[in-house]
Amino acid sequence: MPVLFGNQSLPQDTLKADKKSCEKIGPLGMGKRALYLNSFYLSRRYYVIWPEIRRVYKLVAMSKGGFTGIGVFGSMSYLVVELRDGRTKRCQIKYENQVDEALAWIAKHHPEIPTQSEAARKRLQEAEAAEKARYKKNLTPEEKNTVRMLEDAERYLEASPATYANLTFRAGRLRSQQSVGTGRRTAGILLLAGSILLLATGIPLTMSKNPYGLYMVLGGGAFLVYSMASNLVPIGKNSFKRLRAEWEEAVASSEEYISRKDSFPVPARYAHPIVLKRMIRVIREGRAQTAKEALEVVKTDLKALNKSVKVSQAEYDEVIAIKALFLVSDYQ
Repeated sequence: MPVLFGNQSLPQDTLKADKKSCEKIGPLGMGKRALYLNSFYLSRRYYVIWPEIRRVYKLVAMSKGGFTGIGVFGSMSYLVVELRDGRTKRCQIKYENQVDEALAWIAKHHPEIPTQSEAARKRLQEAEAAEKARYKKNLTPEEKNTVRMLEDAERYLEASPATYANLTFRAGRLRSQQSVGTGRRTAGILLLAGSILLLATGIPLTMSKNPYGLYMVLGGGAFLVYSMASNLVPIGKNSFKRLRAEWEEAVASSEEYISRKDSFPVPARYAHPIVLKRMIRVIREGRAQTAKEALEVVKTDLKALNKSVKVSQAEYDEVIAIKALFLVSDYQ
């Protein structure tokens, strides 16, 4: 059973039923009565009832690589839960899209709970004001038509979030594996080979009652789990062939969905609401007039982001959601 994190506990029968029926998002659980949080090793290890939660938000610790090809997916994402009594719990989540999905679920089912930190809320308001200040006062008829078309396409995509979420997830997985450097890849392969050697040597020794055999098996098992969890070795679910096939399948699914709508403004591999939002922004800023021109400007903007560029949290959230789509497609 999960351990209480808050102050108000649930009866054991109620807790058991609520956890069993909760919606699972990665290691998190969204129950009717409580939010279930993970520990470093265990999923849904703790729980806190919804009325005790003051705020829930995402925290990202980004690697020094910034938005370069190496560092863009070298970040660590956390779900931070603030209670009304002032206590805070930070839960590390391996895949950032799961944090976003959890926050979207909370925003929909518990709109009374803010899903941004206080500092992030203020920065977002300032960023929105600065953005609107850059907009053209009067758009041409062509620009207005382009904005309407892009907004219509954005609404169409948002009606099927699973389609574009899968596109982002598969692109991120593929790019993450592509970004592993030769040195790290070699270290991962050597670690995997060493763990297999330890297991192959330790198991017979253990069966023959050799006292060192058990230590070799335990060490080999630990190294094996670490080498597989680190995603450094391109085998199994991390093989390039499998990741590429999953990405192409996600693109095909996106293609099938947008084909139901006439003259969609972006290719299937870029069919994400955030791409369309950024294209609309480009039009409103007067940097393009047509959808084709706006998409090229978006590509240029994304290419320009590197470790020396400082961006807001809102900008970071957008870039981390879509840049992989462009990287794995080589901006074509």
